[in-house]
Amino acid sequence: MPARRRLVLAVVLACGLAAGPARAQGPAVDVSSTNPCDDPFLALKCPNLRMSPPADLRVQRAGRVVRLLATNHIVNVGQGPLELIGTPDLALPGFAQATQVIRTRMGLPRYFPDAGWIYFKAIPGQGHYWKYYRAARFELWTLNPDGTRSQLRRTGPKLSYCFRDLRRVRTWARTPRGRVYPACSRSYGQRALRLGVSPGWADVYPSTYHQNWISVTGLRGCFAFVHRADPTGELIEQREDDNLAQRIIRLPPRHGSVAPRGCPRPR
Repeated sequence: MPARRRLVLAVVLACGLAAGPARAQGPAVDVSSTNPCDDPFLALKCPNLRMSPPADLRVQRAGRVVRLLATNHIVNVGQGPLELIGTPDLALPGFAQATQVIRTRMGLPRYFPDAGWIYFKAIPGQGHYWKYYRAARFELWTLNPDGTRSQLRRTGPKLSYCFRDLRRVRTWARTPRGRVYPACSRSYGQRALRLGVSPGWADVYPSTYHQNWISVTGLRGCFAFVHRADPTGELIEQREDDNLAQRIIRLPPRHGSVAPRGCPRPR
């Protein structure tokens, strides 16, 4: 599993050991459920991604398809930055395997491979950008009578994010005053890629941005509209149980509104 390989490599780097066959012998340790951020030996300052609830909801019709548009925020509330680096793959043009960089409390970098993919994504009317694939996902869930989520009904096309310091939303001591991770690169020939979100900063996309919608065509009743960060768990974070935020809506839209009239409130 990727998490297991990342943890093993981090331990190797922290100890300064060579990962040769002779050193690899010994009893296997199952670390598939271990979060490296909890390891006191590694002493990592990990990121922690959270999504703000869907905002600025708008209804848009595209032929027979009814789309629900939403502004979304990925906020880093962790002790350290989310940082990804990659080198474009000559054998796979337009793609780069991502490596996550997490620094220790002493400021030393530790490298965790198998952290997903960065790719050169086309945005209509704007050109191409290097973005992180599967950074987040839009989801629509049915509700139980008590307001809890029941079944996943639909997902939206929005998956890719620049991962950048766009808006400073916290004023913690660990929050840099200025941007550390700028806008996405648009250079196809760039040899080294670096994406990230500093603690206290957010990567924000308005509701009108490309693919920031989910289809609500033909649906009736109450639903949870969910924005989820790192849906496939490829990134290492302090916590994995706080990656989503939601808004309760009622469908079909009425006069362009999806206000939760009569819907149960989550407990």
